[in-house]
Amino acid sequence: MGVVVLDRLDFLLRIRLNKVPAICGAAFLGTLALSLLLFLLLGNGRVERTLFFPSLSGRRIVAEQRFVPRQGSLEKDVQEVTEGVLLGPARPDAQRLFPRGGTVLAVMTSGRTVYVDLSPALLAQDPEIPLTGRAALDALSRSIRFNFPRFFQVVFLIDGQSPSFVENKKI
Repeated sequence: MGVVVLDRLDFLLRIRLNKVPAICGAAFLGTLALSLLLFLLLGNGRVERTLFFPSLSGRRIVAEQRFVPRQGSLEKDVQEVTEGVLLGPARPDAQRLFPRGGTVLAVMTSGRTVYVDLSPALLAQDPEIPLTGRAALDALSRSIRFNFPRFFQVVFLIDGQSPSFVENKKI
């Protein structure tokens, strides 16, 4: 009985030592090592950002962390954060900051100031939105300044024009 077991083990060892499975295993390990090296050198292209939204009660602002793609330029990274806020929260205990349908038209930076041009659809009245006008833009400004502390001032434009209710202030 013991001899039969050893013969079966010997047969299994001979199959594993055959050249074709060894080449496949080496190719697999090489691919795994290369992908690990590229991941460590280049990263995964995502960065964690914190977005702020009004709570369900509407009395306070709650934070939400998201991993968003790194865009490669500062303006595009600010636009990604702004679009994330416009999309709305993923948290069930938070509300949207702006009505649906709004978009970011342009983002420009100059020194320590960032200019964000938004579409006029963001000014539409929506009963589901607890913050409107200046309060909503202040919450959006908080998200931008928290993620990009190099900016001291955020200037909002609506379709290229400064809205009358906004006083663009320095911090």
